[in-house]
Amino acid sequence: MPAVAQVKIGVINSLSGNFAAFGERYNTGIQVALEEVNANGGINGEKLELISQDDRSDAQSALAAVESLNKQQVPLIIGSYASGITGPMSKVATRQKIPLIVLGSADDSITKPGSKWVFRAKHNSTIVANVYFDYFDNLQKTHGDLKKIAIMYGNGAWPTSMSEEGVRQAEKRGYEIVGKQAYDQGTTDFRPILNKFRSANPDILLTSSYADDGIAIARQIKEVGLNTKVVAIDTASSMISFIEQVGDPSENIVSAVSWSPDVKYAGTPELYERLKAKAKEEPSFYEAEGYLALTVAADALRRAKSTDREKVREALASTNLKTPVTDVVFKDYDGFSGQNPIKSVIIQIQDGKHVTVFPENLASQKAKLSN
Repeated sequence: MPAVAQVKIGVINSLSGNFAAFGERYNTGIQVALEEVNANGGINGEKLELISQDDRSDAQSALAAVESLNKQQVPLIIGSYASGITGPMSKVATRQKIPLIVLGSADDSITKPGSKWVFRAKHNSTIVANVYFDYFDNLQKTHGDLKKIAIMYGNGAWPTSMSEEGVRQAEKRGYEIVGKQAYDQGTTDFRPILNKFRSANPDILLTSSYADDGIAIARQIKEVGLNTKVVAIDTASSMISFIEQVGDPSENIVSAVSWSPDVKYAGTPELYERLKAKAKEEPSFYEAEGYLALTVAADALRRAKSTDREKVREALASTNLKTPVTDVVFKDYDGFSGQNPIKSVIIQIQDGKHVTVFPENLASQKAKLSN
């Protein structure tokens, strides 16, 4: 039998190193999307295949992967997880005129000012910070004055970007910042920072962290007796493993995510079941973002009817797509280029499970205060 014609695209993902746990989740979502695309006729009758490269959670490895994929003449690249990796990748992809679809990175600077070759369907720092403060503002309608806020964050690209925007939103909306503290990645003892915050008696604690530091922060909040009414631990608390490792102290902690299994989008329940079956555990927004990135890529390739990079870029720029994760339209606005103005949601841990609590039109449960 003759070989089936193929369309090959590049994927750069953290399959080993510090971010491998996240990279595995993204890969799960990508594989679910790949199966769906090929079950529905591939790319105009041609099978879609992936050339996957491991960036080893390292920017230099990612840049080497871009060079390798460029030589293989892929029509587009999807990648990667950490903003400190994707940022440099986006610059190289732009120089080499390769369309890049951001996989998991949210640092504003990737699409602000961005370039006409870089596209992000998921949220960014500004979107995330805004949804937190929209949520805090909304809480005040039902729970009274919550104006004193403390902010802490890891010194990586994404946590710094999100927290800086958080400070801007706090100042803009009239919150009193009673504490602000960065910490080095790899820190394990957060009690000195938390004790300092405790003396300031904040109503809200907003943190931006990765997996291990978020777990330690949640445990140590209780240890030092920091009794804030609202605790937001961005990124880390959105993981199922966070609930399992933190236990009872995780109750009522919130996080902003691009997708939750109980959001009210068409097709979400079916996608949830497919992601769960592939992951063999409860899926998170990471799997959903992997699914989203490849779904956007396949849609653009179908409409481009070509693997010419310029035609693929033009197709991406004209994307208007509804998915079970979010609607996707790439826009240039407020200094951003190729950014989807996605609506993030706030999830909260209630009775040992993640539930969507904001915005209200997508929520499955009412929000609770921590104390």
